[in-house]
Amino acid sequence: MRAVPRVTTTRLWGAVVSIAMLAAVAYPLRRDPIRGDSFPLSTYPMFAFKRPGARVAIDYVIVTGPGEARRHVPPELVANAEVMQALMTVRRAVQSGHAATLCAEVAGRTSRDRRFDGFDTVAVVFGDHKGVDYLVRGVRGPERTHARCPIPRAPR
Repeated sequence: MRAVPRVTTTRLWGAVVSIAMLAAVAYPLRRDPIRGDSFPLSTYPMFAFKRPGARVAIDYVIVTGPGEARRHVPPELVANAEVMQALMTVRRAVQSGHAATLCAEVAGRTSRDRRFDGFDTVAVVFGDHKGVDYLVRGVRGPERTHARCPIPRAPR
């Protein structure tokens, strides 16, 4: 005959802790993935569902040249190498009514950068683009110019 194993306090405590941990791990499964998205547990619903109407509405700085030539000005010529700081610099300039000042400052910086030799104008622009069209296909939506200024060129 086989002996019946005794339930020890250690085994009982281990079982209780294991059940509690399993319940804690499984708990988020009962939440609504949209309304239940919050700190510290996030399901990132913005990536879980198709968003056909997703838009990119943002202020930015571009240079333009002959014909349809245009290029976005890199962050280091707007503020510094940090993208978010450059974005905030543009946003604050537009909101405070100083877009023309920012435009002139950026034009001065681009005039010394060989990458922009073929361009003649800097513009601070607001664009409202369909996200996928703009970021994947390069199709621009409506744009509104806050400020436009020439790139100063020294005679060579």
